[in-house]
Formats: sequence, structure tokens, C-alpha cells
Amino acid sequence: MTITLLLRLFCSAFLLSSLLPLAAQAHLLQLSGRDLGPLVGQPTAQFSVFSASEGQLRPVPHQWLPWSEDGLPAFRSDRSTRWAGQPGRINAGDRLFLDAQDAGEALDAAALSHSTENVVGELRVRYDDGEGYFYVVRNAYQQATQRYVRFDRERMQIKSTHYQLNMAPDNLLVWNDFFFRGYESPGGRPQSILDTLKIRLSAGVLGDRSRITLDNSNLSPRIEEVIEGPLVTAVYATTSVRFARVPVLNIDNYFLIMPQQTDIHSRFTLPGIANTVLNSPSVSMSLDGNQLLGARLRTSWTGELEARVDGAISDTEQRMLDTPMSGRNWLWFSTGRQFDLLAELDFRDGFDTPVKLVYEDDRTLANPPERFPGQGPNVGFALQDIPFGQEFYFVARLLFSGDSQGLSAEDYARRALSENSATYRPLP
Repeated sequence: MTITLLLRLFCSAFLLSSLLPLAAQAHLLQLSGRDLGPLVGQPTAQFSVFSASEGQLRPVPHQWLPWSEDGLPAFRSDRSTRWAGQPGRINAGDRLFLDAQDAGEALDAAALSHSTENVVGELRVRYDDGEGYFYVVRNAYQQATQRYVRFDRERMQIKSTHYQLNMAPDNLLVWNDFFFRGYESPGGRPQSILDTLKIRLSAGVLGDRSRITLDNSNLSPRIEEVIEGPLVTAVYATTSVRFARVPVLNIDNYFLIMPQQTDIHSRFTLPGIANTVLNSPSVSMSLDGNQLLGARLRTSWTGELEARVDGAISDTEQRMLDTPMSGRNWLWFSTGRQFDLLAELDFRDGFDTPVKLVYEDDRTLANPPERFPGQGPNVGFALQDIPFGQEFYFVARLLFSGDSQGLSAEDYARRALSENSATYRPLP
């Protein structure tokens, strides 16, 4: 065995050992409390979720997260929103998270009668290509112990069954290494897919012809609260930015970190007083890849056009850059090396600020903040001419997979982003 092969095996084993056991389905089911109508108002802690295999019930991981009246994840420390119900009880707007892979078979009355658990309901979940069953148990004897995601606040590190993300100390918005299970460099070694996350606020300075630009390093998010669970880690963070002692940007971020998905709910405002020192503000958010040559990019708003990472901007890619986006959109990015990203950008009602695609493909272009040379590629979106004094709300969903289940970008997006349909049936 050669030294090169030994090093490759050692690096692969080290990375895989740092991840949690492979168990969770790619993307979780997200159901609302109203899907379990008769249970609304009941204490959350009384109920567990089971599934059946070969006629036997077994506990499976589940997690309830409270929601606010504003349609956001609810946190006790967030005084800008109101809970849509009573804490500690199942509310119609709350979210129930389940692993689709845990769904089991339907049990008949005879099988249910032999169970030692107090089964109170059957939850039938329909997917794009089938259905599965879960069973709700009151005061269960057995409990699921699996845990699929963790956030280490001291190390500023996220580990799940499928990926690991390292952030800068004390800064939730500075992303560094991102490893995904199965992804390797062309040389066959584990490699960070990510160079960095880029967040940039640019604005003109009143009374001056210059513009100022603030990036991640100028943002100091404060982690207000963390909710940990077996399937989801929820993080609420706030950020305030001042220029010349004037508040110019306020951000509330609500992160839902899952085994192969991260949802980011963002509310941000440029306070009205900021127009006394700034004008023509713009904001951009993008992910800079690490040497992802050969990767492909498609979007919902540019149809059949496809970008290919080769170190230059083609005529097709320029056409994609010139096409504005609006409303609810997605983009699909495939490395072709066991890592695909599907990102949904949901700009909520009333969001009429111009939004454009950010796409840079250049092996040498410097565009800080960054850790590696070039933009390989840098992909995201930019908001231009943002009005002062208006709150904006959008949701970014990042879904990670090895190969998009072998589907086309359009078919995978349709399946992955479709709403789950569920029916709850009380049992005697």
C-alpha cells in the first residue's frame, strides 16, 4: 500500500469519524400543529411519535418547535414577535419535525390492540411518490434517543450526520470550512466545499462622493438563544450596525439547522434615521466555493440556461445575470462530485426591491472576505436601492444532497420543496 493511499484513507476516516452516525433522511418533514387537529391545546411533553415495521412499534425522533404570529420560529428572548399560542402546548401554527425515512407501515386494529403503548392517533403522510405512517403515543414507555445535529457554541461548529460547518470564533456569520460526507477533491481527499460566506452592505456617504462597504467582519451577531433537539437546532441571533454613531442596519436571524438542510429566516431594516448619513444602499449575500471547476448552476427564473464553472463568464451566464428574480425562487448547484445544493429564496409579500443573481467565476479575481484565491464560483443574490425605514423579510433554505437523487434540477426542486400533506386520525 502506497504512502499516498494510506494518507487518503487516514484523512477520510478522520473526517467521517468527526460526523454523527449516518441515519437521517436528506430532508425532514415539517408539519403544522393544525395537521394534528385534535391534539391542539394538549401538552407537548405528553406525546411521542412511533412508527411500525413488521407489525412492531418503535419510537422515532420527533421535535416540536413553537411558531410566532408573524410566521417565524418563536423564541422566548425575541420580544419583537408574539407566540402563536401557549408555550408548552401544541398550537395550530407550531411545527412538528419528523424524519421521512422513519415513516413505517400502517397497522390494523388487531396489531394496535397488542401494543403495550397508549396509541392515540395515526398520522398518514403523503409524499410526491408515496406515503408513510406514524403513530402518536401518549406517555410512552419507550423514547427515541437518536440525535442528528449539534451546535457547539464554544467551538462555533455545526456537526450533523452529513456535514460539518466551522465558523469564526464569536461570529455566526463568518463561515469557513464546510465538509460534506462523500465529497472529495479531484485528488481523492476530503476538501472544504466552501471558501466563505460573503455578506456585504454598500452605501453612498452623504456629502461625499465615496461609498462605504461593510462585510462579515464588520457584523457582530449576538446569539440570543439556542434551542437544541434531536432533529433541529434553532438559533436566534441579532445584529446592529452603526456608522458615525447612527444605527444603519438591524438584523434578526432565525436559523433552523437540520441534518441536511438549513433554513434562515431573516428580518432586516435600514432605520429611517440612516438616510441622514447614507444613500443608495445595497446588500448582497453569497457563498464563495472552493475550486469547484466543472460545477453547474441552474435557476427557476432563467429556465433552460445553465452556468458552468470554468473560470470565465460566458454569454449564457451573462444573460442569467441580466435576468431579475422576484417572489419565490430556487437555484440548483451541482459539483458532480457527490455534493449538490438546492437553495430556495422566498421573498415574502411586499418585498418589491429589485433582486439580482450574483455569479462570479474567475480563478484569480480578489473579492474579500475570502480565504482562497479566485471566485470558484461566488453565487448568491443582491438587493439594490433598498428603501430606508422599511422591514424586509425573506427565507433562505439550503438543502444538501449527494446527487439530487439522480433527478433533473427541475424535478428535484419540485419534490424537495413541495409542501407535505398529512392526515391525522384519532384512535380509540
